[in-house]
Amino acid sequence: MLLLGCSAQEQQKIPDLRQALSVPHFRNPLEPRTTERWSHRDITLERVTFQGRYGERIPALLAYSGIGLTRPLPVVLCMPGSPNVKEDLLQRIDIISEWADRGFFTISIDRPHHGERDGNLRVAIEERGLLKVWGESVYDLMRTLDYIETRKEADASRVGMLGLSMGGMEALWLAALDERVDVVVSVAGHLVWRDVFAGGTWKNIFRGMELRHELVRMGATDMEVERAFFAANPGLENVDAQYVVAQVAPRPLLLMAGGDDPFIPRVASQHTYAAAMEHYAAFPERVVLREVENAGHSFNQTMQAESLDWFIRWLVDFPQEDAAGAN
Repeated sequence: MLLLGCSAQEQQKIPDLRQALSVPHFRNPLEPRTTERWSHRDITLERVTFQGRYGERIPALLAYSGIGLTRPLPVVLCMPGSPNVKEDLLQRIDIISEWADRGFFTISIDRPHHGERDGNLRVAIEERGLLKVWGESVYDLMRTLDYIETRKEADASRVGMLGLSMGGMEALWLAALDERVDVVVSVAGHLVWRDVFAGGTWKNIFRGMELRHELVRMGATDMEVERAFFAANPGLENVDAQYVVAQVAPRPLLLMAGGDDPFIPRVASQHTYAAAMEHYAAFPERVVLREVENAGHSFNQTMQAESLDWFIRWLVDFPQEDAAGAN
C-alpha cells in the first residue's frame, strides 16, 4: 500500500509507528454479544462487547436511526479523553444519540483500564510502558473497525473518527495505521514533544506518572525532562503528531484546539498543522486547523457543530472514493 502524500523515505518509517506502539497484526474471532438494546425516539442504542486480545472483551456503546434498518449509514467512531468513558459521550456530551439522529452510525468504546474494563492505568504504565499501553488502545480501535464491518446498519466504506484529548491523538495514530479510517477530527490531542516539554504542559499530561513526579522534585530543566522521557520510552519520537499526520494525508483532517488549553500548547497544534500542510499541498481544503478561543481543554458546542459539519461534508456530501484519495 502506498500512502499518497508520503515520500519514499516516510513510507519506510510507517512500520516504526506500529512497532513503537507494539500493535500486533493478529486478529482473534470477534465473538460479538449484545448485552442491552433500547430505543429513544427513532434512535436505537445498544451496549455490545467483542473480543480484542484473547479473552479480553471490549465494551462498546452504539446508536443508529431507523434509516439504518433500510440502508447502511456512514460511521463515526468516537473516543473521549482519559480518564473519561464512553458514557460521557451520551450523558455529559450527547453526541452518540444526537449524531445518530443526524444519520450516522455512532460508536464508542472504553479503552483499557477505563470504565467497564478492569485494571489500574498507572500500574499498567509502570509495568508495560507508556507506549505499549497507548498501543493497546489503538489495537482495540482497530478491533472496533472489524466489528463495524459486521453491522448491516453501518457503511464500513465511510468511516470517520472523532477523538477528544487522548482520543484525539489516538485518532491520528489509528488513521496512520489503518486505511479504513476515511476522515479524522482530532480535538486537543496534538502531542508535539518539543512543545510539550518546552512549554511545561508535560506536568499536566503525565500527572500520574512517577517519572513526572521525580523530575518535578529534582527541578529538571526542559532539556533534562525531554531526555528523561525519551530514554524511558524508546520509540516516543515515532508517535509525535508532526510525524504521524504525514501518514494520515490526504484524507480529510480537522484539527481543533482551545486557545488556552493547559494540556496541549497552542504552538503544538500549529506545528501539527504546518507539518500536515506539507503533505496536503494538492488537497489544501482537506486539512484545517480551528483554534477556538477561551475553549480550554474542552469540546464545546461550537466545536461539536463544526466537527459534525466536517463529517457531513466528507462522509455524506463528498464522493467517498475522492475523499479517500489513493488509499
